Amino acid sequence: MIVEDIDFSGHFVDPQSNALDRYHELYCATVRRRGGDPNIGPKLPVLLKNSGFLDVRTSVVSADEFSWRGETHKSLTMENIADAAIAEGLTTAEEVAEIVDSLYEYAQDPETFSGLPRVVQAWGRRRL
Repeated sequence: MIVEDIDFSGHFVDPQSNALDRYHELYCATVRRRGGDPNIGPKLPVLLKNSGFLDVRTSVVSADEFSWRGETHKSLTMENIADAAIAEGLTTAEEVAEIVDSLYEYAQDPETFSGLPRVVQAWGRRRL
């Protein structure tokens, strides 16, 4: 069995950005309200082990957006979760538009450095 998921707490930015902080807050709250865990990645190895898998192994991947000027996953993700975040009563369409604009602007700034959430990969085998 091979599984992979994110650790949203693993994203990072420099310099700090209120829009990025709000995006992070909205993403995590929306996922939780919809029954998910935005930080489930680090739990995967134990979930596999507790499900009877043997020889569980892991890998952690961390990517950044420094060299991808203008191609920000954060703004695209915010756009994609907007309807759910609004439906959950966490934000408004106006705030989403402001956040998305700020995230695109942030991504264009050559002085910024931001990372995507860590991705945790875990795998194991079942006894036959």
